[in-house]
Amino acid sequence: MPAEVYIASVGLTKVDLTGGVFGSVFDLFGEAYRLALRDSPVRSFDAVQIGVMCSEEFEGRANIAAKVADRLGLTGIPAVRTETASSTGAAAFHEAYYKIASGRCQSVLVLAGERMKTVTTERATAIMSKTVDPVERRFGFTMPALIALVTQAWLRERKIRGELVPEAFSRLMARAHAFGAENPLAAFYGRPEPQETYFDREKNLPVATPLLRKDCSPICDGAAAVILTARPQAVRVAGLGSATDTSSILDREELSGLAATRQAMRVACWQAGIPDPTELEGLVVEAHDAFNSLLPINLADLGLVAPDEAVEALVGSLRRRPPHPFDNPVTGPAGRLPVNLSGGLKARGHPVGGTGLFQIAENYLQITGRFPNPRARVKGARIGLAHSIGGPGNNVYVTLVEAADSRRQRQPVPHPRTRFTSDTEGGRRTALTELHGSRAVVEAATTIHVTGQSGRGPVHVALLRIDGRRVFAKLDHPVDADRAPPAEVLAGERVRLLVKGDGDHYFQLERRRGFDLGRTLRALRRRAAARREPGRPAPTDPQGPRDTGPESDAGEDGTGGGAREPRPEEETES
Repeated sequence: MPAEVYIASVGLTKVDLTGGVFGSVFDLFGEAYRLALRDSPVRSFDAVQIGVMCSEEFEGRANIAAKVADRLGLTGIPAVRTETASSTGAAAFHEAYYKIASGRCQSVLVLAGERMKTVTTERATAIMSKTVDPVERRFGFTMPALIALVTQAWLRERKIRGELVPEAFSRLMARAHAFGAENPLAAFYGRPEPQETYFDREKNLPVATPLLRKDCSPICDGAAAVILTARPQAVRVAGLGSATDTSSILDREELSGLAATRQAMRVACWQAGIPDPTELEGLVVEAHDAFNSLLPINLADLGLVAPDEAVEALVGSLRRRPPHPFDNPVTGPAGRLPVNLSGGLKARGHPVGGTGLFQIAENYLQITGRFPNPRARVKGARIGLAHSIGGPGNNVYVTLVEAADSRRQRQPVPHPRTRFTSDTEGGRRTALTELHGSRAVVEAATTIHVTGQSGRGPVHVALLRIDGRRVFAKLDHPVDADRAPPAEVLAGERVRLLVKGDGDHYFQLERRRGFDLGRTLRALRRRAAARREPGRPAPTDPQGPRDTGPESDAGEDGTGGGAREPRPEEETES
């Protein structure tokens, strides 16, 4: 049996949107370390685990673990860096846990964070897009564009369409900011975001259909510190789970969810002895919502709510007035499933290398009754679930921490798959030239307005299913953004795949007798309009998405944007 591992203390910096608070990544980590030491009974360590994603790109620093140890006055200590894209902070925590559970160490200092505001938003987009599979990057995909495809498939399964989509996303945005506005450590502290601002088409610019600027988390600076120990403390680590998925979504069995989340949750619950997480008492959750649409998808993948009930659990029925987030009977502070009371990645902020560790620390603060927003403290919080996604859902971590004096009994849980053998001897993909001219069906589509390459948007891209396989293809017809078929109604359309001499893949709407492109596009738009319900105007131009050009500064997960840096007074999702 592994040794028990406890959390002795945590330290969290305030998440900064300005880039002017921390002079270097060493200042950032030093502040988190100082805060963790302030009330820690453990002040000496056997190892340091550093989580940082892109210090080479954001700050021009490599071999970062040894340098951090030196700056903290811990020269001589073993120091190792962890990196798993945007789940880096959680991964660093897991690696530190194993060092103590194995008996090799008695205490480990975990530091994770990112200093991202050293570059322009456009440059940050290019940096973060390197986490995307090369095949996807070739088509202009960024993280928001890939999640947009997952979102489209998920919405289609739920039959959420037309005006219900912006209604749901605007509520999720307002929910996140309601909690973030009262969290002193959040990037958007003191800055609530009313639902109505989501429908401001001048400011809430498109990023990748259906995601808009206000659906995306901000580029920011921040760091967390957690001190782990074998000495009994108030909170112990109850269960850990992690899992990977294919690098490209082309190779996944399904599109409308994240299989790695489900696998990581199974492993964590098995280790913790939890057969049904919905029956846990005193559960608090911090889930990875780098985009508004990910939060309901994640709650379903974690097995905490039924997929068709996830949106309503967070923001109420879309056909009725929404409850105030603090009063939500399911996911509010007094609900049966309190979720993202920090404001989540959307409003607390998402310093990519540190986010996973922030979430674990926030659950610790809930259990110990010291959560920084008193109004969001959960009475009787006993167990915390932190869920962190790396990349487009291909490196996911789930962490369960629990009050050490909990009387919960571990229950038998079926052993999940934990050992894997390679079933392939190379890449799965083969040349598609032989499929030129074949008929295909659109599984999901998006218009990418903000790409990882300057000057490339908008790009109209579809995920096609053809002969049992998936391929990406760009719209072949030479139409501008205002004439492009709406992405949400392309799903299910039959198209023809073209493979041109340059090797690029394109799709054409299937030609029927008397085919007329303009008439076909108008018919698709009429279909989309027919799905809309009377009421609130759509957040995008009904004639089609606009090319926002270089003025866009949308961003997510560190991956948004155009060339313009937002002014301090308008520093929001960048």
